[in-house]
Amino acid sequence: MHRGFSITDSLMSLAVAGLLATFGTGCSNTSYLTHGEKLYTGAEVNIEQKKDIPDKNDLEKQLDQLVKPEPNGKLLGLLRFKLWLYNIGIFKESMGEPPVLLQSVAPDRVTARMRNLLENKGYFWTDIRYTVHEDEKTADIQYDITIQPPYRINSITLKGGNSALVEAIRSTMGKTLIVGGDQYDLDKLKKERDRIDAALKEKGYFYFSPDFIVFQADSTAGKRTVDLTMQVKTDIPIEATRIYTISNNYIESGYLLNQDSTVINSGDTISVGGCRYIDLDKKFGPDVIVRSVFLKKGDVYSRENHNLTLSRLMNLGVFKFVNIKFVIADSAGIPHLEPHIYLTPLSTKNIRFELQGVSQSNNLVGPVFDSSFRNKNLFGGAELFTLSFEVGIQMPVGGGQSGGNSFEIGTRGELELPKFAIPFSLENISGSFVPKTRIELGLNLLDRLQYYQLFSVDASFGYDWKASVSTEHNFNLLSIMFVRLTNATQAFNDLLSVNPLLQESFESQFIIGQNYSFTYNDQLEKDRKNHLYFKGSMDFSGNLLQLAQSMFYEHKATSDLPYEIFGTAYSEYYKFDIDLRYYFNTDDQRASLASRFIAGIGVPYGNSATMPYVKQFYIGGSNSVRAFSAWGLGPGSYRIPDSIAAKSFMYQAGDIKLEANTEYRFPLVSILKGAVFVDAGNIWLLRDDPNRPGGKFSFQTFLDQVAVGTGFGLRLDLSFFVLRCDIAFPLRVPYLSEGERWVFRKIALGNPSWRTNNLMLNIAIGYPY
Repeated sequence: MHRGFSITDSLMSLAVAGLLATFGTGCSNTSYLTHGEKLYTGAEVNIEQKKDIPDKNDLEKQLDQLVKPEPNGKLLGLLRFKLWLYNIGIFKESMGEPPVLLQSVAPDRVTARMRNLLENKGYFWTDIRYTVHEDEKTADIQYDITIQPPYRINSITLKGGNSALVEAIRSTMGKTLIVGGDQYDLDKLKKERDRIDAALKEKGYFYFSPDFIVFQADSTAGKRTVDLTMQVKTDIPIEATRIYTISNNYIESGYLLNQDSTVINSGDTISVGGCRYIDLDKKFGPDVIVRSVFLKKGDVYSRENHNLTLSRLMNLGVFKFVNIKFVIADSAGIPHLEPHIYLTPLSTKNIRFELQGVSQSNNLVGPVFDSSFRNKNLFGGAELFTLSFEVGIQMPVGGGQSGGNSFEIGTRGELELPKFAIPFSLENISGSFVPKTRIELGLNLLDRLQYYQLFSVDASFGYDWKASVSTEHNFNLLSIMFVRLTNATQAFNDLLSVNPLLQESFESQFIIGQNYSFTYNDQLEKDRKNHLYFKGSMDFSGNLLQLAQSMFYEHKATSDLPYEIFGTAYSEYYKFDIDLRYYFNTDDQRASLASRFIAGIGVPYGNSATMPYVKQFYIGGSNSVRAFSAWGLGPGSYRIPDSIAAKSFMYQAGDIKLEANTEYRFPLVSILKGAVFVDAGNIWLLRDDPNRPGGKFSFQTFLDQVAVGTGFGLRLDLSFFVLRCDIAFPLRVPYLSEGERWVFRKIALGNPSWRTNNLMLNIAIGYPY
């Protein structure tokens, strides 16, 4: 049964009344103006083009952004709601907005900014005019711009003779950003200077600067073209013309910010890997630090290696500050740079206690107490050791949940080594991020108070590494989990007795294998308007162990006669899944269309007739298809009989999952945001289960078994914390009879009975994806 809301009609009436009240008073904003004041209502930019203008829409957006100040904003494009709040004195300081008056607008400055922008993009000698339209209490401005086609680049010439510096610049021109025929663009010229500077830094020109390059544009060539001349200034410092190589490296660990960095403490100095290591705090072994230094003695200075050294040292996670200062150390007339690396350490040990409110994807909500101890330098080599303890109680909230409360307690130890722990030698891997070897051991007890206790032990040994800020790899060379069902109640045993496959998935078993995941996430790249997230995972269990044991056993492993380890059968399966998300954002980044696609398949074989319960797929709930309860949908067109569902949590799981979601997110007022969404998906079985008819996947029928739901939500977004409330209802119900599964014609928001049976409340923390 779905939960209904007796207050829905009251809330809708209150919202309508509030909008009507706002509309009734919205036109009175001008009555608060004093004599001579006029409310500025905005500006219009009209472009008259003599011929086709490239990227006209983008140009119009840039010109519109130069029109300042912006008028008072409108709610839903109709009412200046924040101005009204300011005028009537309600939430004046926190939510109100003072009037934007015509007197605060300077159109001459706006036209000057427009002209500067257009000239920077090659639109020379543009005609810009403006007209102020004034009414009794309001005023707006119209900007009229007549644009000719832009000037284009005819040629580019590098001048400056045959000096070594000019020749070095000339050698980089194969990757120039300036191409004949392209539109003149000052921003592109600046980027070209930066490109040349970056290329010279890789050639050892440490003291060179982009400001040392100048461009001259000659527009007398005719046919709306310019000839560009690029040259190096004649008065640049002599240091900027020299190529520097790396001399001795000095690394000072334990450096204090108030310490004189020009004085090198020669005490406790040792030579390691071509570096002179000065240990002031006796905390870190030199190997882990020297391994992160890419400025090698005798190499030509490289900005890439400079930045790489900074990144790797900071990513060790044990230093508060990392600073590199270079000292000129000429030797026999050859210019050298002497890097001095100063490391200010963080506190290496800390204890944390937290009391959290946690919402899980299965609509269980409750308090969780979490404590942890961390040592960031366990053996003196920046090894991170974490020991955590967690205990929590979860209660069903919304979403049609049943099955009562659950209690969970667990502890976990994790050790991260800042390198690849492998039995053979591996050269220092270039990359800004430190590769890690991860070793974990965890114990967990889940007590579903009315049904069973599930005890699990898991351990893993693997590697984590990032190739860039956007890409991450996780590979567990060995992953072990032991799961044992204990203290099952009679009610739970009755459920298992009628479903052999469910009973097998809950049997005590080992899960031994390997898994790998790849993640791409460009949301940290702030220069991107839109963002992409992708995660693909592979999980294998029992394959290598079964291969080894098959050499000694005469029989082939089956679910009836499985191979065992320590007297317990182990699972055999392979599992693949992907999670693809795309976030299409508006230009101001205030609203977005977020979409997600999930697909997964798990295939049991050999020892296993079914996937382990903890590895199966499920669907529904606050982060999935929100119009249906978590674990309560599918597989396929199957539905749990009411007689069983009423007395059981009876989570539904499957071997195949397909899901698609799209959600439009938009701001409402201050930290309150809204969303409308559509979710679709289902799970299926690979094999027939007589206890769940209609659950097997078929290419002919799976589309007809996809559930669809929609709804709307409110989010209290504090950036560091998001409280979410979504109300959803079904559009398509796969377990109904064929021909009756689309139910949108039956939607009756005003009918209390329909709301009780169809509206689904989802309360959660954080966004669904």
